[in-house]
Amino acid sequence: MWSDDLFTWCTTRPMWQQEAIRLLATKGSLSADEKEQLHQAVRASCNLSAEVAPVWPALTKIHLKTDAAAAPVTVFGSIGPLSNIDRLAADQPPLRFALNGITLIYGANGSGKSGYCRIAKKVCHCLHDVSLRGNVFEANSSSPREITLTFRVAGDPKAHKVVWNDDSAPPQELARISVFDSDAANLYVDSERKIEFLPSDLAMLTNLAKVLRDLEAGFRVEEKHLLQQLQAPLPSPPPTRTVVSDTVARLQVGAALPTEEQLRLLGTWTPDDDAQLASLISAANSDPALATKVTEGIKQHVEKVIAEADRVIALIGGEGIRKLVASRSKAAELRDAAKVVASGLLAGAPLPNIGGETWLQMLLYARQFAAETYPAGTPPHIVTADVCVLCQQPLEDAARERLTRFDAYIVGQANEEAERAKAEFQEIARSLRNQKIWPDAEIRITLANFAEGSDARAALAGEIVELFAAYRARHVVVCDAISTKKYEAFDSLSTLVTAPVEALRSELAAVTQQIDVLKQAAAGEGDPQKRTQMIAESEARKRFSSDIELFVGRRNTLNMLGKIKVCIVACATGSITTKISQQRRKSLTPSLKANLRDEIKAFDLTHLPIDLSDRGEVGQSKVQIGLNTQQRVGRNSDVLSEGEKRALGLAGFLAETKELGTHHGIIIDDPVSSLDHSRSEAVAKRLVAEADAGRQVIIFTHNLVFHYAVMAFATERGVPLRNEWIAKHSDGRFGIIDESQKPWVALTVNQRLHQISGVFTAKKATYNENDEACRPFVTEIYTKLRATWEHSIEEILFAGVIGRFRPEVASQRLRAAHVDKDDYKAVRAGMTRCSKFSGHDIALGVPPDLPKFDDIKQDFEALQGFVMAADARRKKLDKEGQEQEKKPIEAEILQ
Repeated sequence: MWSDDLFTWCTTRPMWQQEAIRLLATKGSLSADEKEQLHQAVRASCNLSAEVAPVWPALTKIHLKTDAAAAPVTVFGSIGPLSNIDRLAADQPPLRFALNGITLIYGANGSGKSGYCRIAKKVCHCLHDVSLRGNVFEANSSSPREITLTFRVAGDPKAHKVVWNDDSAPPQELARISVFDSDAANLYVDSERKIEFLPSDLAMLTNLAKVLRDLEAGFRVEEKHLLQQLQAPLPSPPPTRTVVSDTVARLQVGAALPTEEQLRLLGTWTPDDDAQLASLISAANSDPALATKVTEGIKQHVEKVIAEADRVIALIGGEGIRKLVASRSKAAELRDAAKVVASGLLAGAPLPNIGGETWLQMLLYARQFAAETYPAGTPPHIVTADVCVLCQQPLEDAARERLTRFDAYIVGQANEEAERAKAEFQEIARSLRNQKIWPDAEIRITLANFAEGSDARAALAGEIVELFAAYRARHVVVCDAISTKKYEAFDSLSTLVTAPVEALRSELAAVTQQIDVLKQAAAGEGDPQKRTQMIAESEARKRFSSDIELFVGRRNTLNMLGKIKVCIVACATGSITTKISQQRRKSLTPSLKANLRDEIKAFDLTHLPIDLSDRGEVGQSKVQIGLNTQQRVGRNSDVLSEGEKRALGLAGFLAETKELGTHHGIIIDDPVSSLDHSRSEAVAKRLVAEADAGRQVIIFTHNLVFHYAVMAFATERGVPLRNEWIAKHSDGRFGIIDESQKPWVALTVNQRLHQISGVFTAKKATYNENDEACRPFVTEIYTKLRATWEHSIEEILFAGVIGRFRPEVASQRLRAAHVDKDDYKAVRAGMTRCSKFSGHDIALGVPPDLPKFDDIKQDFEALQGFVMAADARRKKLDKEGQEQEKKPIEAEILQ
């Protein structure tokens, strides 16, 4: 229920959440476009975009569609005329509803009934969203989709008539009418193991939490993408702590980020800065202790490059390739040797290529399959089995002996050595393919200090970079040859160049000697820390300036990530969860429990151990109709039958509508689907009771037994009743509202005679007893005549005491029941005559001649005469007590 404090709480939410509440209160779920609008509004509110959020109206109680308890009662008058809705016919009267009782709307499957149901779900309160469609069987749906709706509101004597287009919101007044269908019933059945009932306020809050979780999920995707971008490493700063290193340290998640302007200012490097750094280095060179540290760092970097070069040379150099080729050759030689062994061992085999790779794989799989198929057999199973696992024929002695030799080859030493050599080659090839070779940037950075100040060393560093590029290209060629098995490519590989590496190794020796000299010179001298720090700061800034765009990009990515996290916080459901818990404690009242217990009893579900309780989750809270089971079950739907789930869903629905107000209308779509006869009667009685209590009840059904059960209970309780019939016409039109389109089985005897007369008259001019093409007409007429003879017994002779679709026995009608000998003779003669030409198989010896038209007419008139006489007698017998018999009270409709 929409309490004042809940409404006040809603108005304290951000405007975009208030808009979500307004939409959810109206229709229960949001479209993709509406979610996108909210998504953009969150981004704008968190300064993530420059767009301005839409200006939405402030939330008012008028927007809260589901707050129906205190609203005046709306009575639905009619639907239609309409246009461009499914395949429903437009040129016909509206579907009218009883204003003061029950409306029973019958429509067979495929008649168009579901189209009218969808309209009701769209314009009234339904727990799930519904979309109206045009005719999907046409290439292009016509527009606009328009529906005329009439209704009346309590306190207003004037009837409202609205021509509604489904591009706009339906009339607010109709939101006070609740709809129950199979989809709504499923909402009461938890996908885990709970059957749940949602009051309207909890439904809105839960749906709001779901919308926020959906929005949060979208921002989580963006967050994940940004975090993946942050996985790329930044250039490593020098080990000495500097302003640059402190600033770079702030470029991480959760830290206070520098501005882009601060980064660019720190990354500015000019020729004057270069001159100052050169001066500092020159002065430092006279400081042996500092020069020693710098030179030791250069030595470590050169050693790393030489070690990487040696690794690559060993990997793809001549020796590495020879090792790979030798391994492959060994594998091939051992496989060839194994083939020789196979040819000797398997001599006389009827097929070529015995011992080959394909044959070997086939036999290995067959051997494995035999072991799985005959696990209890004696190894080797492929030999000892009774049936060959390849051809599935019985194993003869010759075949068994050949398979024995095959198996001996498989487990023999030659094949085992060949397989081992193959595995060794594949491991070497895999290891080689998985190796990584340093990129150019890493080599340049590593040798930067080594090359600085020396043209010769700078040239050597360039040669090393080019050398590694050649190594990478060679590695690609080798990997391609392995992948494509084109090993002849190894023959065209050029000799691997190693001269630059040897030159770098010589420079390493010189650097080592230089360190020894500097260490001797530094003995006893002080440490000029200030100058060292100034050099470190300048060198850090210079390196930082060369990579400034990388650092700015990282800063902006982190800034974007921070704003995304703010959006995620804005979509948090914690406060909603708290509010849900508060509302749940209010909604879970003794009256609701009592209502639900009453409904469970009415629907004959007391055999189920049902317990009503509440449960809270993150952003969710539901009133649950739980099953107390002794054993763990995956879902309650695994335990309940379809009928039990349907009845329990309807019980929850009626309990909810009672909480929302006992006089607001309800619309029920096929309430007895999957229900047995007794429970269908319980549903009929329960819905009639709702109408008797003053609620407008509209029922769509395709179940005639249920249809007549509702009629019987409504008659018994004196509840006004209106029948509507929806059918599909033979001309291809759907959703035709026409009482003459009742199903044949629902027609009275006189209605059937009228229909037969129409068919009879239409065929008179073209009928020819010599034309075999007229036989379907004869079969149809006599089948209908036979069925009408049968129905006359039920309706006239027995005076409707019992009926095939009625649950009750109308014992008071016995006063009009009468059967004498002449009735028996007439019925027997008529039925016998009809059986000759109706849908029964013709007995042997009976001539297949068609009857003359006058004979058909005579049979029809015989039935008419019997009905007229018997019915007159029935009416005469019934006249005396007729005023005592209850009949359906005609319901009022909007004109």
